[in-house]
Amino acid sequence: MDFDLKITGGTIIDGTGAPGYAGDVAIKNGKIAALGDVKGRAAETIDAKGRVVTPGFVDIHTHYDAQLLWDRMMTISPWHGVTTVVMGNCGFTVAPTRPEHRGLIMRTLEKVEGMSLEALEGGLGYDWPFETFEQYLDTIEQRGTAINCAAQIGHTAVRMYVMGEEATERAATADEIARMREIVKHAIQAGAVGFATSKAVTHVGYAGKPVASRKATLDEIKTLVGALREAGGGVVQTAVARRTA
Repeated sequence: MDFDLKITGGTIIDGTGAPGYAGDVAIKNGKIAALGDVKGRAAETIDAKGRVVTPGFVDIHTHYDAQLLWDRMMTISPWHGVTTVVMGNCGFTVAPTRPEHRGLIMRTLEKVEGMSLEALEGGLGYDWPFETFEQYLDTIEQRGTAINCAAQIGHTAVRMYVMGEEATERAATADEIARMREIVKHAIQAGAVGFATSKAVTHVGYAGKPVASRKATLDEIKTLVGALREAGGGVVQTAVARRTA
């Protein structure tokens, strides 16, 4: 056979910005081998007449950090053609988290993202196979995911890991900021794609308290972002508002 798969007769959107055009897509060894009027035989052929054939979509703002630990499909994103998700947005991640703070993290997700605490407790429980962000990435890799996944390290989780519940009450000390910077740097080196935070007043966590990142000073945020350069790169994602607190 010339190809492993041919998708024939669809309208191709190739991702370059060019107008769609009728044609075939041929796949060989997991890669696109030909586009257009493709000659040759394939082990499998899919008739896409009347349908659109496109590259996978990238969803740059998701909160699958907890869900993917019990739902490898990351339902329902793949149903809509999403093949890559970016998670950890707004600083809300489940790692790094100390065992004694797991309930606080789940209640934070319940409040700021409208997630069901019952579902979080049912899916995660309280005996997590990770504590650090590096261990979290290892857990994801070992379990596997149906689509591509890019994880950011979250400011709120990092603050709570270093400061405990005081993270929602006060500014960090110089020593605490230095410890947080090391955590962010090591996470980036381990595979995190960036650092995420929030100063939005709409982000209220458990017991009506502001999420931990809202108590960070600008100097703290600058210091943590600076860890990305030291680690070799990464993106910064933030949620902001007209006023902060």
